[in-house]
Amino acid sequence: MTKIKQIKTIEEKLSLAIQNESRKFEDYYLWLEEAMPPVFFEEVSKANVMLLVHSLMGFELQDYFSTIHLKHATLVMCLDSPDADLRILKDFAFYGIKNYQTYVSKTPPPFTHVTANLRIATIYFTETIETVEAPFSREDEEELRLLSKQRNPELSDEQFNYLMSNMAKRFLRALPLDRLALALELFFEAQTRDNCTYEIHYNESWQQNDSASVEIVLAWRSIPKHNFLYRLARTIFRHNLVMRRVNATYVNPYTHNSTLIMALSLHGSQGQAAWDATDINEFLRELLTVKYFASFDVIEEHLVSKDVVSGTMGNFLRSATNFIHQALVHIDVNLYTIEAIKEALCHHPELTSKLCQAFDLKFNPDLHDFEQYLKMREIYLSDVGKLDTGQEENDNRRKTILRQGMNFVHHILKTNFFRTNLTAHSFRLDPHYLDEIPFEREKKFPELPYAVFFIKGMHFFGFHIRFKDLARGGLRTVYPSHVEQVVHERNHIFTECYNLAFTQHMKNKDIPEGGSKGIIFLNPFDRLESESKIQQNEFIAASLDKAEIDKRLEIFRQEQKLEYLHQSQRSYVESLLSIINCEPDGTIRAKRIVDYWKRPEYLYIGPDENMHDEMIQWIANLSKKYHYKPGGAFISSKPIIGINHKEYGVTSLGVNVYMEALLKFLNIDPTNTTFTVKMSGGPDGDVAGNQIYNLYRFYPKTAKLLTTVDVSGTIYDPQGLDLKVLSDLFKENKPLKFYPPELLSEGGLLLDKNTKRSPTPLTQQTLCWHKRFGKLEKEWLSGSEMNHILRNTVNATKADLFLPAGGRPRTLDETNVKDFLDETGKPTARGIVEGANLYLTPKARRALEKLGVLIIQDSSANKTGVICSSFEVLCGLALSDEEFMANKQILIAEISDRLKLCASQEAQLLLDTRKETGAFLTDISQQISERIIQYTYQLLDHLDSLPWPQDPADPLVWCFLNYCLPTLRENFREKLLHEIPEHHKKAIVACYIAAQLVYKKGLSWHPSIVDILPILLK
Repeated sequence: MTKIKQIKTIEEKLSLAIQNESRKFEDYYLWLEEAMPPVFFEEVSKANVMLLVHSLMGFELQDYFSTIHLKHATLVMCLDSPDADLRILKDFAFYGIKNYQTYVSKTPPPFTHVTANLRIATIYFTETIETVEAPFSREDEEELRLLSKQRNPELSDEQFNYLMSNMAKRFLRALPLDRLALALELFFEAQTRDNCTYEIHYNESWQQNDSASVEIVLAWRSIPKHNFLYRLARTIFRHNLVMRRVNATYVNPYTHNSTLIMALSLHGSQGQAAWDATDINEFLRELLTVKYFASFDVIEEHLVSKDVVSGTMGNFLRSATNFIHQALVHIDVNLYTIEAIKEALCHHPELTSKLCQAFDLKFNPDLHDFEQYLKMREIYLSDVGKLDTGQEENDNRRKTILRQGMNFVHHILKTNFFRTNLTAHSFRLDPHYLDEIPFEREKKFPELPYAVFFIKGMHFFGFHIRFKDLARGGLRTVYPSHVEQVVHERNHIFTECYNLAFTQHMKNKDIPEGGSKGIIFLNPFDRLESESKIQQNEFIAASLDKAEIDKRLEIFRQEQKLEYLHQSQRSYVESLLSIINCEPDGTIRAKRIVDYWKRPEYLYIGPDENMHDEMIQWIANLSKKYHYKPGGAFISSKPIIGINHKEYGVTSLGVNVYMEALLKFLNIDPTNTTFTVKMSGGPDGDVAGNQIYNLYRFYPKTAKLLTTVDVSGTIYDPQGLDLKVLSDLFKENKPLKFYPPELLSEGGLLLDKNTKRSPTPLTQQTLCWHKRFGKLEKEWLSGSEMNHILRNTVNATKADLFLPAGGRPRTLDETNVKDFLDETGKPTARGIVEGANLYLTPKARRALEKLGVLIIQDSSANKTGVICSSFEVLCGLALSDEEFMANKQILIAEISDRLKLCASQEAQLLLDTRKETGAFLTDISQQISERIIQYTYQLLDHLDSLPWPQDPADPLVWCFLNYCLPTLRENFREKLLHEIPEHHKKAIVACYIAAQLVYKKGLSWHPSIVDILPILLK
């Protein structure tokens, strides 16, 4: 009886529980029906509504925050508040979100003491399987096609159909047809630019329609999925706005051309119009840079989120941090790290706020007041000087950092910072900022540059330094291949840029342009890893097998690396152009730039490391598009309408002249006497590849190339490598790893750095081919063994000459120069011709010279590349593209003759002076450059005060024409006289006379040039 009673009791309890559950479910469902807007039930499926009601029943127990995870989507419920979007989105960093929609109840949910309304969010991820029905009818699709073609007449049916099949159905259903037509137009605009394409619409009748007051439709290429919507939400929240609705879709989501299309409905967080809640222009400035500047850092945490500075000023501080680091790293690399600089800025927020105010007063076009800026600066520096926390060491470090922050602001002459929709910050600085860094500037940077530019963008920062108003030099990108390299390379970027520009200045002695250099330091590793993780999650969600996932991830990573490279280069160049592109009187064409320089600036750049032909052409086209005065001549070595350095081997042509001259000085006639060479650089490189080809062409029977090294590995053959095979690899643009190992002689080796195996999960080995006892053998090397061979093979090999023709600066320095010595302490080469810039440090050069090595340094050895570029600039300024192409081959032949002449003139003077004086060749090279530059500047100072003669028979005109190439002089004389700027013509006359005097008269002859100018001209 008791047992029956217990069963009855259990059944009664279960029945009662079910009744209570049903009643509760009914109550919450009815409340949801009454409280939620009608659109909620149109867009959220019945099954998902049921899930939400069930979750709402336990909402109070979940602390009023509930998350329901579905296979490809998530539903979130929380109490409504201005920061609700932040709380919802913060846990979805590693998801690509293509649709985020929120719905707010009209009344609070039926819980005790709850006064806030309920917010329900639906989040659909980029690998969502579309279960919604067709987006709209056939008639609507045709109307959309018509609207789209009205906005974009060039839109083809194929393009329209492609977008219809690749855009999420939810996105197509969510927007009215006119907004969809706008989205399609913005998508095609976004394919040709890195910054955001957008339109903003203001809804003046938002109260009557109960809708958002502002809608932004945008398209943005290569958007990071990692935390992107969350970062948008934080920006929106900071500006007292809320997201009423977000609809988005990704087109080509798994490629480097992935494009986000988004419709964003915004309203004031307190129910007011968006324009009453915030400064819309300031909001847009921050919103449109959210892709380019990191925000998850201490600046965000301690300054931006606490309203000490605005979000845009937070980005300014991130740029300033990198600049301050590059300034102070010369004092103490360990004391003034990036982290230490950010800590100092955050530790004294009241001073950092004043720093930002000072920058605002100096450069904000809406309120700039230089007198007020000077007062703010004085107060700031006084307050910094009074800092005293009782910890002197920390105070001194922070004072130095904070002073350098103001040093940065004070020496900026113009910046694009206050423009809207930029991709990077660019700053033009007075180089005298170097004099206000507490270190011995003259020892580190002996000569002040003429101009310094600093650029900071997404994952990169860079400099452009020039030593003369009219100057040219290459643009290189330092792209570390390993995370471990990042900090080491980052610490030397300004120094490397300065030294390369200064070296360029010394080598540019034969041409009118002074020396310059641009460097981009690129570090996208964090983003690459986070984006790869998102892609991996999406591939897993698509039920791909592991092998296919690994294959696609590798393709994705390689494409992304290339996209990061090209995006950074485009951003650097476009940002630089924005502050130098000017009218003839120097007025900057771009809006919202306060300019304290107010003079024209015409820059000329060329390709360097990691610069590809497509980017060279893009830069030339951009210069023409913006009507920058140099036009296509802005960059040299263009693949078609230019003279590509690698194709024509212009730098190696000079290297070869110096090599032959040095061999003859060592009593080796390379045309009939065998000589041995070792190199750095592979057959796929510009200087190295062309020099290998030169050895094969000019000395096929006498040249023995024993060893070289490149990014793919190293090779050694005691009998000499097959120059024909290497030349074929050069023509095929292939690195050393493709050299057939079976061609190696006894004792030879080929290290293939890219071919690896992992015999155990914890070890990795690298392939090395050896020729031993007449047989070819495979050997798998450990990491230490591989690195030892890679670092030491070239240094240890004995040869007549060493030709560094590839490799990073400082490869051979004072710490490892001993590796270049044999077991008896003798150098392993009698001479060095530096085809690669800064391969040896000055101390390494001097150490080897003291041991008898003859070194022709980079400022002489590889100067012919820049001379070629200078003539390309001259052609670009004087000739149309059609005229250049019609005369290209004869112009190249004439330029080659001039390059050989310039190289042989200096080589002869170098070696003759060495024979007469016994001085080190590097010192003689420096003296030649200094003497020519001295004469050039003396002449320029004199000529600048004179009007350019109009008489074609004037000696100055004849001197200018004699410098020009014969074809230009004979066929395009009038264009030369009218199209080349006057200052450029005077610079040509000055450098031409100066160089010829030094080469012909030698270093022992030095009268005043101005005194003898009339005689020289006659």
